[in-house]
Amino acid sequence: MVKGYWMRRYKVLIVVFVCSCLFSCTNSQTKQKVVAADPNDDNVSRLAKSNIDEVIELQQRTVMDHLKLLMTKLYKRNPSARHDKEQRSLEDSVELFFSKPAGSDYPQFNDLTSTDLVHLALDPEYQGGDRVLPFISGLRAMLMASYNNHTDFYYLTSIDEQKLYNSARNIEIAAWLLAESRNENGELFLLSDSLDNERRNLSYQRLLGQMIATQDNLAVIISHKNGRLIKTVVIRAATLMFLPI
Repeated sequence: MVKGYWMRRYKVLIVVFVCSCLFSCTNSQTKQKVVAADPNDDNVSRLAKSNIDEVIELQQRTVMDHLKLLMTKLYKRNPSARHDKEQRSLEDSVELFFSKPAGSDYPQFNDLTSTDLVHLALDPEYQGGDRVLPFISGLRAMLMASYNNHTDFYYLTSIDEQKLYNSARNIEIAAWLLAESRNENGELFLLSDSLDNERRNLSYQRLLGQMIATQDNLAVIISHKNGRLIKTVVIRAATLMFLPI
């Protein structure tokens, strides 16, 4: 019993020490992290993380990798849409976007919420040309908000299972809007899955489905950890309203 007490005290002291070191390092860093570190990386910060923390970081990296792939695929499917196509390659363009914190360097989007950006991308009145940029910007901001905009997770870091669940439903809504939003001539604003006269291609649906599953799975894990129930909702196409995060 005494041994167990001292082991617990020892673990607490380690966590406090590591967190202090991390805080000092964070203050000295000028570059802001944009996504969780690879859980396989060996460094001192791992000592201050539980198994759940590492799962959260892995899930965040996974969903962001999927979003990066979605952006790449949408630009390939809509090559004329990319705003910087004259300045850099598609791969460099996507890497540049994800190398910066969500919402940075796009002053035209500063006053818009994540859901505003998704709607803007598929708005008939939008004159920006590049519809992929606001669509992915909106999804990225929405997803990061579901992690309380954290990129580091430790014993005392908390996230909300309801936000994760809501983000999954919002991806479903965004996917429906992407597949159905058309101009006055009946043409899709952004091409994704195959058209009627094309070879069948459901890779976009599968990719979005993987993002939804990642968020849903993590929501269930956090729900069990916190001992709280998730308030579930049914999404209907007739009343598509993004859920709060």
